[in-house]
Amino acid sequence: MPTMSELVSAHGRSSEDDLNWLHALLGDLQLLADLAFADIVLWTPSAEGEFVAVAHARPSSAATLFYRDFVGQVIKPDWKRLVTDAFERGTILDSSAPDWFEETPTRVRAVPVLRRTSPSAGPQQTIGPIAVLSRHTNLSEARMPSRQELTFGDCANDLFGMIATGDFPTLASPTAPRRGAPRASDGLIRLDVDGTVLFASRTRCPPSTASASPASWRGRTSRRSSPSCCPTASASTRRCRSSSRARRRGAPRSRPAARRCRSARSPCATTTSASARSCCAAR
Repeated sequence: MPTMSELVSAHGRSSEDDLNWLHALLGDLQLLADLAFADIVLWTPSAEGEFVAVAHARPSSAATLFYRDFVGQVIKPDWKRLVTDAFERGTILDSSAPDWFEETPTRVRAVPVLRRTSPSAGPQQTIGPIAVLSRHTNLSEARMPSRQELTFGDCANDLFGMIATGDFPTLASPTAPRRGAPRASDGLIRLDVDGTVLFASRTRCPPSTASASPASWRGRTSRRSSPSCCPTASASTRRCRSSSRARRRGAPRSRPAARRCRSARSPCATTTSASARSCCAAR
């Protein structure tokens, strides 16, 4: 299968800077699919006036619509008008009626991709879009969303809006990790501009506060939401585990190690009472 660089270069309408921007966007494409609960497809224009799929991300948080890989193929006629209008206008557009894909009702959104030419703030982006993202949502699985699903959707919409204005991804963003990009299900904390926690998923809570409700994090600043006792408890827990492994191998446990293990059993680490949880959250 050809790479995205080969597909973009083959059509000859994107510069080297455009390709680097698309690579940075590709690093977060899986995260976008997880947050949007939808398939995300990246389209680039060709010299023949068509759009070619150069990347596709399937959501891990919902069922995929496209079981067959169509990267490298020309866009379907059903999606071409919406994607073309978004590319020419430079605005986010949604399908007015459900789009049917293999007897499955879907909703399609087209998001133009603009590239920022300078890391500073201001209208310093490309004159027109360099590509288009399409989001394909499965309407047959519609149900009453939970608070976490609503928060994920809000985050996805914010990122789509930033992509359409050239504010995401950023030129100063670090290189993606070699062992895979983070997933939304790994844990998510949503902050406002002042750093106040608006939402915290349970999987994001530290081990010592996992028994506490994520709702207790809301309204706190990001600095207060990381209890100071958590790193200490984690380090002590690691010492206890290493001591346990030594005992299983036949090595006697030293008295200092035993004292450290007993001291590690703080209320914040082991007690599930409300007072202990409030103590840990307030630190």
